[in-house]
Amino acid sequence: MGHTEENEYLPQHQRRRNIHKLSNEGGKYKKCLCFYLIVITSIKEIIMRIFAVNGSPNRDGNSATLTRILLDAAKAKGAQIDYVNIYDYKVTDVWENYFGDALYKKFEKAEDDDMPLLKDKMASADIILLASPIYWYQLSGKLKTFVDRWTDTINPDFSSDLRGKGLALVSTHTGVNAINASNILQLAMDSTAEFLGMQWLGGIECSSKMPFTTGRNAGHEIIAADFGEKLAQGQNLLGAPVFG
Repeated sequence: MGHTEENEYLPQHQRRRNIHKLSNEGGKYKKCLCFYLIVITSIKEIIMRIFAVNGSPNRDGNSATLTRILLDAAKAKGAQIDYVNIYDYKVTDVWENYFGDALYKKFEKAEDDDMPLLKDKMASADIILLASPIYWYQLSGKLKTFVDRWTDTINPDFSSDLRGKGLALVSTHTGVNAINASNILQLAMDSTAEFLGMQWLGGIECSSKMPFTTGRNAGHEIIAADFGEKLAQGQNLLGAPVFG
């Protein structure tokens, strides 16, 4: 017997009391439903924007392959992707007294290069992903120049326009990393992130046999895809939430 049928056999004052009770309960249910809808909507609205910069002159090499796998996985999870190769852009080397000029935004000596465009891309991103073959324990030459120019983002009070953004790394190298080349580079990027007030999200690496590449490696691809999914959800390499 439903509530309506039961009420027909009750006194009028009792019927009013029951209707009032049902109304209050309905209000509680509506409030709970609204709360859960707000939470679910908030979760769905977390869309990470990833700006990926490939620093390899080989546009289809290991660095590019590993990065694309990562970005495809991130995109499948809802991330917005902006992917460039630094070799397609003009980035002027630092010059004498560059640091002082950068603090006060004097970039005349940059000779109308592409750094303003690249800085806009970084400003629009939540995460900056660098991809590079390791050259002498460091980023490739042109990518290193690009990172050197991140001093452009430092203000007179030594705050940075990159503060709060995430920094991640994809690196490739020859051999079996016996000399810890990728570890040294990750440490350098971690320190860079700390100085600029960024969040270090971690790095992944892939080795190749000297002097040629090994081609595709299923294990490395799985790791790259997993990292991409985590970045899309605002997590670091360990799966700990950083954004949101």
